[in-house]
Amino acid sequence: MKQHSEQRTERAVGLLLQTLEQNVADTGTILDEFEATHDDCELCESKQYSALNAGYFAMKDAIDKINNRLNK
Repeated sequence: MKQHSEQRTERAVGLLLQTLEQNVADTGTILDEFEATHDDCELCESKQYSALNAGYFAMKDAIDKINNRLNK
């Protein structure tokens, strides 16, 4: 039972990293497109852009924290 739980946890961490990395890539593409089509003033005024940007960096931070814990 203990080994099974450890295996499931290991798989879950792998899936979480995979999902976060794909979401970071997709979000980065969207942010790049938005930045290419809007001026600085529009970027500052967009609540959606700001929220997506915050989410992007939070996901990158989560990836770094997970990898740091795994590499200790």
